[in-house]
Amino acid sequence: MLRMIIAGVLFLQVDIYDPGSGAFLDSMPDAEVLFMQADSAYGEGDYETSAAFYLQGLHAQPWNSGSIYNLACCYGLLGEGQLASFYLERAWKAGFDDIGHILWDPDFDNVREMQVFSSLVDSLQEAAALKDEQMGEEVFFTANGPFRCRVQLPEGYDGSEPVPLVLGIHGLGDSPDRFIGLWDVISDYGCIFAVPQAPTPFLVGNRIGYTWYVGEDDASWTASAIQARDYLLTLLDKMESDYSITEVYLFGYSQGGGMTYMAGLHSPGRFAALAAFSGWLDLSVLTEEEIDAASAVPVRIVHGEQDRVVEYGAALFADSLLSDRGYDVELITFQGQHMFHREALAAFLEEFVGSGPQETGE
Repeated sequence: MLRMIIAGVLFLQVDIYDPGSGAFLDSMPDAEVLFMQADSAYGEGDYETSAAFYLQGLHAQPWNSGSIYNLACCYGLLGEGQLASFYLERAWKAGFDDIGHILWDPDFDNVREMQVFSSLVDSLQEAAALKDEQMGEEVFFTANGPFRCRVQLPEGYDGSEPVPLVLGIHGLGDSPDRFIGLWDVISDYGCIFAVPQAPTPFLVGNRIGYTWYVGEDDASWTASAIQARDYLLTLLDKMESDYSITEVYLFGYSQGGGMTYMAGLHSPGRFAALAAFSGWLDLSVLTEEEIDAASAVPVRIVHGEQDRVVEYGAALFADSLLSDRGYDVELITFQGQHMFHREALAAFLEEFVGSGPQETGE
């Protein structure tokens, strides 16, 4: 295959009318499966295998800044300062710009004092400071407007008989178009599945993601979170108006897990059960009175023991606090990092909805 250089960029010279030129697309690796295997190997402390899986997955998703960052973490844990620096810089260029997380992350403790790594971190700090300065001052305000929500209906649903509603809250940087993919789990349980879009868009690598709240200080952050909570409850009003619904089940992942606590414990009478996946219970938004008054709603907490994004201690804290208040609460843990546990979602629905997939036979 011929190669040519145009404006300093290397291009492959191919016949664009030859259908075989795109044959490589048929053998693209399943990046999500590879990243899950990488997470699993990381959880077992096998950082070499984890790095290998991340590298394979990144062939299909070279823009995935989070996975490039995780690859850098593997090299940090292996004490490979040069490689940790190399991939951390690539993650930064791809869009991972959380300098506070980089400065704190214990995965880099083995290489943090190495000259190659410390020099890179210094330059990233300078770049982050310059970026903040160039963006100017942040101004926060509230406004009303239209928002999106993806909805999947159970097979054969015509509205004549009420069915359960499962409300799924996506995490930071995600979107309804991606999170609605959990329908392949939820469709087995005869539910309506709704995924609202978080109110605030922002750029995640080369795509748009959404966040539930923003803030420049504690006061504005809390006000934004309360607004997002009320927005969720307004969506629930609409769903109950437009569809024939029995019970409502609320679950969320990561930032969406935090929103699950905020909305579910604020208005417990509206939900039959809650499940927080890799989330955290924030007492700056919920009052003591609200937490005491919500003890009748069952809560399931699902969290990876090696989670570095939302520390495992957040799950232990929520479990302890809710147990002390008399909740029906259960903590489900797994070996892994910050990832959504699909089997735990199926178990949650099996426990509370109770109409899962049926065995078929002759």
